[in-house]
Amino acid sequence: MAKLEQPHLLFDLVRWLFIASVAGALAGTASAVLLVSLAWATQLRESHRWLIALLPLAGLFVGCLYKYLGSSVEAGNNLILEEVHDPQATIPLRMTPLILLGTFLTHLFGGSAGREGTAIQTGASLADQLTRFFGLNAKDRRILLMAGISGGFGSVFGTPLAGAIFGIEVLAIGKLGYDAIFPCFVGAFVGDYITHAWGVHHTLYVVSSVSKLTPITFIAAITAGICFGLTAMLFAKTTHAISHWFKKHIAWGPARPLLGGALVAAAVFAAHTTRYVGLGIPTIVASFTSRLPWYAFAAKFGFTALTLGAGFKGGEVTPLFFIGSTLGNALSHWLPLPSSLLAAMGFVGVFAGAANTPISSSLMAVELFGPEAGSFAAIACVVSYLFSGHSGIYHAQRVGQSKHSALVYEEGLSLALVAKGRLEEDIDALADVDDFDLLKGFEMADLAVLRLYFSASEVLKHDSWWRRMLPQNLGSYLLQQAKEVGIEQALLHRVIGGYLKNQQLVMDNSEIPPPKLPQCLELIGEEDLLQTFLKRNQNHLKSIRIMFLRGEEARIEAAIDKEEIEEALRIERSEHLLD
Repeated sequence: MAKLEQPHLLFDLVRWLFIASVAGALAGTASAVLLVSLAWATQLRESHRWLIALLPLAGLFVGCLYKYLGSSVEAGNNLILEEVHDPQATIPLRMTPLILLGTFLTHLFGGSAGREGTAIQTGASLADQLTRFFGLNAKDRRILLMAGISGGFGSVFGTPLAGAIFGIEVLAIGKLGYDAIFPCFVGAFVGDYITHAWGVHHTLYVVSSVSKLTPITFIAAITAGICFGLTAMLFAKTTHAISHWFKKHIAWGPARPLLGGALVAAAVFAAHTTRYVGLGIPTIVASFTSRLPWYAFAAKFGFTALTLGAGFKGGEVTPLFFIGSTLGNALSHWLPLPSSLLAAMGFVGVFAGAANTPISSSLMAVELFGPEAGSFAAIACVVSYLFSGHSGIYHAQRVGQSKHSALVYEEGLSLALVAKGRLEEDIDALADVDDFDLLKGFEMADLAVLRLYFSASEVLKHDSWWRRMLPQNLGSYLLQQAKEVGIEQALLHRVIGGYLKNQQLVMDNSEIPPPKLPQCLELIGEEDLLQTFLKRNQNHLKSIRIMFLRGEEARIEAAIDKEEIEEALRIERSEHLLD
């Protein structure tokens, strides 16, 4: 007789209902604190505009704060996405207070930033603290992080339905995994409920007029979507380019927001207006009710790209709402659609293109503007998503499925690697690599390679029962041990498929890796340090396969690896020529 699956599903449902509710409550509370603090910061700044002159000093303080106390969490949203893709170590709790303080200071002294980045970081980092408490494995931890992302996003904008899907959709372009769909829904709806329970409410946006859907208005919606997508792509590329310029020319991190803050403050006083700094909520509301200067979106674009590119903290999404709604307002001069409807379409459309999240953006439009306006907004979101290309505000986001068949070779890569690959398209990737798969000038004679093979769900073996109740992932533990020993390089490789000795073949066909999926921890360093690592962790390594390659063996192995890389590149190039 076949076993019923419903009892197991019911157990998982009840289990995740409790865990995701706790994560959602934490995210909702953090969002309430954020929203109240930003409202207070905005009111204080507008009452004392001389505070904007202190923006450079605020930038210096925030830069020092992250350099000396928060270097491990400085990557922000990209760190969280990387942890969801490849779980390594628990996100430090300090991420929450640091991002809350950094965002507050950015807004208090006149930077142009948002709040979604802060909400995602607080939601995910607080949720991740539950990993050890509930004894979650790597697979469950990824689900918990996704629920934290959904809780933060849904609660900070008052859009739980959009938040639930955002936590799933933001991970990989064009690819959705449903393993975490229930926890994400619970986290988003509980987070939104808790934020309201704290007495915090969200801004209401009213679309005063909606056109009928006709061939002409349909084409107009597509045209608007193209404009929103190109703007989203330009914003992402500009912000990353400014960030790259600051990092290239200013070595000391805290000096970057110091200079960026001086430039933003000077621009504010030169423009004689604070309309384009902070969240810009009053201007967003005005874009739904009246005609605004056509250049409003460009001004907010510039202020935000400079603020975030220089290293100030906050999010990109609320400024994207501003850019999109004012751009839609400007397009109403030429497109046969009401200005309030175009403002609503731009509000979510630019965000959809920049974050590569057309589904959650469309759901947000329905939640904020109603189903009639939401239909037009959904058209704009889909088109914007397509026209923004393989670019976006989250560099750790991966290309799950290419937006165009001509770019399928970029599938599986992060947006950071996509951007780097396109810049170096005409450069021989192996030109500076020697026969040992190392950059020229690097001596490998004194190094050795240690490889450990084990499953992704492997946990530490403990003798005491109370420590077995709080299992720790073996991979993340060994990475920490390698760092403490002083091993030069450590990489934990996630594979597409394979099998270990006496185990069945396992393939990774979903967003969440199977528990028995093999993985390889590769350590490169001095042989003495590798031997010290083995002795220190021998009790935890009894049941895993170990390969130790000394100098000449490692040299031969590296040469073989390089031959395989060259052959793969040769095949890929020949396939492109045939296409």
